[in-house]
Amino acid sequence: MSDEQEKDNYSANPNQKTYDMPHQVDHEVNVVKIYFAKRVPKMTWEPKDEIYPVKNGGLVSDVKEKYEKKGRRNIQADKEDSVRLKAKEEVKITWEEEVQAKKADGSPDFDFERINSTTIKKKVWVVAECQGATGKLSVEIHENKLKNAENIYENPVKFLEGETEKSNIEFNINGTLVYAKEITMRPKSDEDLKKLIDKFNKRDDRNAFLYFKAEVTGTEDEVKFPDETREFLNKDNERFEIRYCNCGSNYDITCTRYSKRYGPAYWGSKKLENYADWDTLIEEKKITTEEKAILVGMSENEGKLDSVQSYDWDLSGEQMILTAGAMQKTVDHTGQGEFTTQVEEFKAQYPEKYEELFVSCGWTVDSGILYYKDPADSKADKITGNTLSDKIRENCKESLFGKTVECKPLQPIVNAVIDKSFQEKQVLDFIKRLKEVVLPLTPTGYSYKLSDYLQSKLGKATVLDHHINRPGFVKDDFGAALGRFFAKKDANTAKENKTRKEGEKLKNLSRNPGEWGDKHSQYEKEILDDYGNKRRGTDMDKRYEKMEKNSNLS
Repeated sequence: MSDEQEKDNYSANPNQKTYDMPHQVDHEVNVVKIYFAKRVPKMTWEPKDEIYPVKNGGLVSDVKEKYEKKGRRNIQADKEDSVRLKAKEEVKITWEEEVQAKKADGSPDFDFERINSTTIKKKVWVVAECQGATGKLSVEIHENKLKNAENIYENPVKFLEGETEKSNIEFNINGTLVYAKEITMRPKSDEDLKKLIDKFNKRDDRNAFLYFKAEVTGTEDEVKFPDETREFLNKDNERFEIRYCNCGSNYDITCTRYSKRYGPAYWGSKKLENYADWDTLIEEKKITTEEKAILVGMSENEGKLDSVQSYDWDLSGEQMILTAGAMQKTVDHTGQGEFTTQVEEFKAQYPEKYEELFVSCGWTVDSGILYYKDPADSKADKITGNTLSDKIRENCKESLFGKTVECKPLQPIVNAVIDKSFQEKQVLDFIKRLKEVVLPLTPTGYSYKLSDYLQSKLGKATVLDHHINRPGFVKDDFGAALGRFFAKKDANTAKENKTRKEGEKLKNLSRNPGEWGDKHSQYEKEILDDYGNKRRGTDMDKRYEKMEKNSNLS
């Protein structure tokens, strides 16, 4: 255990201005906040300078650009940006660089950032903001069982401080204002830990909610708490979630085959139409009832919310690393792809969930590339690309076709995509793709958008279905269908006009779908029947037929 952990109190940041804490009051102990946190480096801006020797001329602004990178700001030069430099000249560059702050003794300084969830067996910090000069603050962790029949934990919750099992955290109050201790969220014995895991596994969400109870002793000063319960994190929207993540070890992965190539797959069990929070998304106006119908109707052609596989290859002929989720987003042979982007966005939206579901199970995303490292092997390398796809497929071969196989890297992905937050992201990404990417497309050779041609649920589902599978073909293939449609209509008009007198001849059908009036639905269906069957891609005619018959799209 570190020296900081052994101390009864620790100043999180003695010089930090705590705007939501009142100042110390004589003869008073005021317990303001208690929360779970992670320790993060306290950063500060440090002035830097360097003499840059000019090699081949150029402008001062070009030199300044060489110094631009993350963690730097206020880059300046001792000459104007427009000055043209000569070889062997020198330019003095100054900037501010973000570095970790240090305490008075020279050791690194840290801040504490509140967290809202963790997983069992992980280390967390317990932080108390407390005013006062004397006394002892004792904190217990309790579980609120909420609507569950019974608790997972026996209150108070047991944890480890260093290697010692405890049921309360103690801080000596000495005027520091902010106190913190690091604990591990597990009991000491493996037997007790197994009992906890068994209880977590009996719950659908495999989670529990914890709060703090606090007491102050050993002082003659007046003791104050926010309310008479002396509880913290036990109100709605404040509760701390603890989860058991087994990195997907409960999911059976099957060795399958596609075009004579073998790979692992988890086919999934959760259909998009059975997504539990449709009504909530509609009530919150994140989607509409029509958009729900489009997604449900189209999703029969795609994977389930929790489907994951690694047997496909990309258009270049290289092995895909994996394909996941209801939209069957991919990670290509370079570690990039739509699923990588989805995980990167999830990381920004739900950093704690990302840590829990991906990082702790070996998966990380960095600068648009997805990596895997065996979390149980400290000597393992972080891998991506063909090395990773080979690793994922290593247990799949002809003799194991149709059998359950071990695939440690793929199981956490199954576990992640089925998480409630990730499921919502999948649904909202569908809608975002339809509204912001697909419908604004302009078919090749025409000046109106797909949204102008397509008013029906079937029409919108058909172009979304195509874009998910062959995004580069949508504009050309829909444009080609429009060409065939208008050619047929123009030919019919020409034939009809042969029987009409001058002044009575018909005009060709307007290329502006906004002028089709009550014929719009008829014309749209004619175009769709052609486009839906002739668009390029795998089994596109069968996919269109399935959507035509889907009651959600009628």
